[in-house]
Amino acid sequence: MHLTDTDWQPLPRPAGPPRPVVVARVADPEAARLNGDAIARRVARAGGPEVVRRTAATAEVRFWHHAPEATAVALSASGWWRPQAPDRCDLARVGATGWWTATFRVPADWQATYRFVEHRGATPPPWWKRGLRDPGAPTVADRHNPARHAAARGEDCAVVRVPGVARRPWLAAFATEGAPARELRTGAREPRVRWWAAECDEPLPLLVVLDGEAHTERLATHRVLAGAVATGQLPPLAAVFVDSGPRRPEVLGVPGGRARWIGERLVPRLRRDGLDGRRLTADPARTVVTGSSFGGLTALFTVARTPEVVGAALAQSTSLWRYPERALLAPLVAADRGHRLRLRLQSGRYEGALPELADDLAVRLRERGVDATATVVSGGHDWAWWVPHAIEGAAELLDG
Repeated sequence: MHLTDTDWQPLPRPAGPPRPVVVARVADPEAARLNGDAIARRVARAGGPEVVRRTAATAEVRFWHHAPEATAVALSASGWWRPQAPDRCDLARVGATGWWTATFRVPADWQATYRFVEHRGATPPPWWKRGLRDPGAPTVADRHNPARHAAARGEDCAVVRVPGVARRPWLAAFATEGAPARELRTGAREPRVRWWAAECDEPLPLLVVLDGEAHTERLATHRVLAGAVATGQLPPLAAVFVDSGPRRPEVLGVPGGRARWIGERLVPRLRRDGLDGRRLTADPARTVVTGSSFGGLTALFTVARTPEVVGAALAQSTSLWRYPERALLAPLVAADRGHRLRLRLQSGRYEGALPELADDLAVRLRERGVDATATVVSGGHDWAWWVPHAIEGAAELLDG
């Protein structure tokens, strides 16, 4: 099925307001009894939020924030923008210590980017009416937590991952200085592309990553990939990071734009020329495109347009609301005929209707014989889980 821009003009459909979220704040009398020195020692030792209790299904995570001048403090965690009770994300003052704390019961796989919101004054905090996405009060990073990034609206944010780095040792590469991303020479009218590739004599599988500027400049995803290869989580591979540029809504999430360029220009060129002497596979099944949000749509459009070139898509938090319901079903089914696509859709538990939309698409694709799955991650619309789950998803697609 041929895809043209005129057939797929994005509709002026907003994503819609955030759904109210059930946030479970739990009583924590131990925290309330601590003095300021004990809290400071505890925070320094933990280096961020504390997991104080854990079961197979849930964990209780304690947050601390020092704001002696504040009259109210809240946790602004990705996806928890509109708690059902407007004060459910608020922290409690711990006596006269200047510290604030709250403990939340969360899913055992919860991962989130977060900041703290501070209010000063006698009036009720503005986020009780506005919600926590745009809280109407200053937000600050957790300065005690070394796990952080600046990919969320350019702000310095901390990251909490309940599973922790122990489960994913390759995430430690996040802070390393090795594995530089190198520049690929492209034309004046082409997007900027950077790349990283393992040293290997055999043709390498290829991972094409959308929103390249965020991944290379603010998330160090190329270094995380290098760590995943070094620890055996991923096979040796080549990764190219394709920038979105200033016109992101026009070039991502549409059937043309980056989707056309990747399948028709970029991947054929890489197979022809290689990357600094490294050869790349010609197998579409070992050529994976991944992106999040509008980038998730672009991943699906890429395989729909050129299944003979790119045969696997890992689409995260896919903005399926941008088009009529199930609009991508027929193009993907048509592309699968004779090419055997593999499609992996991932959504955050706190992303409103996105998990349901992704699951509906995957179910209907499977009914028509397409290898498609949809999984839900306990997070929001958030880089905190996009990077590790993209790597784990790529590992599954490239296994064997």
